[in-house]
Amino acid sequence: LGHFAHPALLHIRARGHHSLPRRRMAMPGVSGNPYAASRHADVLNEEPVEEGAKLRLVEEIKNRAKGAFAQKDMPSAELLYGKAIKLLDSIPGRSEAALYSNRAMVRLNLNKVEEALKDASRCIEIDPKFVKAYYRKAQALARLNEWDGAISAAEEGQRLEPTNNAFEEIINKAKEDKQKDADDKARLRRDAQDATVQLHNASTARTPVKKRETEDSDAVDTSMRGYKTTADGKKTSYFHTEISDEAKRLIEAQGFGKPKKLEGPTGDEPTEAKGGASRWNQAGTYEEKGMTAWVTESLRSALTGRRFELPNGSGGQIVATRVGAVEGDASIAVSRGKRRHILDVAFEVELEATVGESKGKGRLHFSEVTSGDDDPEVKLELDADVSPALREVFNAFAKPAGQGLQPLLRDAIKGIVEEYKAK
Repeated sequence: LGHFAHPALLHIRARGHHSLPRRRMAMPGVSGNPYAASRHADVLNEEPVEEGAKLRLVEEIKNRAKGAFAQKDMPSAELLYGKAIKLLDSIPGRSEAALYSNRAMVRLNLNKVEEALKDASRCIEIDPKFVKAYYRKAQALARLNEWDGAISAAEEGQRLEPTNNAFEEIINKAKEDKQKDADDKARLRRDAQDATVQLHNASTARTPVKKRETEDSDAVDTSMRGYKTTADGKKTSYFHTEISDEAKRLIEAQGFGKPKKLEGPTGDEPTEAKGGASRWNQAGTYEEKGMTAWVTESLRSALTGRRFELPNGSGGQIVATRVGAVEGDASIAVSRGKRRHILDVAFEVELEATVGESKGKGRLHFSEVTSGDDDPEVKLELDADVSPALREVFNAFAKPAGQGLQPLLRDAIKGIVEEYKAK
């Protein structure tokens, strides 16, 4: 285990080779060791066979997991709790509910909501009276917008611990969010219905007049009501005034009716109207300017080349190599002197992770990037040929919103949004 060995494990080994049972060791190297980049690789790679050795290792791992959580090293805490769970689950009747509850808390911090919900549910299966598990379950369900489930889970926990005000708070919050969600959906339905009515009215407002068929070809064509025939036999509007030749000569003599060259704007004229409209829109009525090209170029300039160096001096890194096509709407609208910044785009950032001689590629899908205060939705996707070791690296340092490369990308995107809103 080299310099990764924990002092407690070194002390055990110092007692002699008969003190520890035989164990299976993970293959060295990046391709065979998924924990090579972790500072807890010594305990994560241990595979004891005997029950006593497993229990001793679990205690060591639990202590490290608590320390990692205290240092806000959530990826390491998740790995350590997962290792302890795996070891205890291999011993019949030794599963611990607290480990699942703790990992659920860690996964909520990593925004792995679905996995946190599974851990909380498993904790309740093991120990139905474990109060914290109901709180974790309610938190996860609330984040998934499953309001009724969140309220039900919190009420179950409240029955076990009536004096815990945290349950009352999450119940009230879930009810408020549920009502707000219902109001938003109702408003969208009303807007959609209004749009449907307007489209219907527009489509039926001008029904073309069908030409009446008559047996007599010389009958008057009533479909041409409101029109008249001029002296030269042409059809024209009833309100059209015919100008005599003499009147045309008089108009021409006065210089009316001839084309005139329009002079360009002088330097004294304003270049912008109120609210930032163009010089051709001095009244400040509605005008819209597309900004998708600017947003695309800004994202590619700010994100491409951003990198995160892996910790522990491993020499590895994750780099954003390319920003793909930007889809959605980015435009600035000016209406009656007021500017409105419209932004709702999605795009993907291609990544490459390098550890030693091993390389792997993936991508982060960013969606719902808007000019509001809400954080964008982010999803990690990896190529099929990425090794298990590099998958651990991606999951630890690209997937979390609060650690690794993703926070660097989020900050850069936030800066672009602020710059866009200032335009």
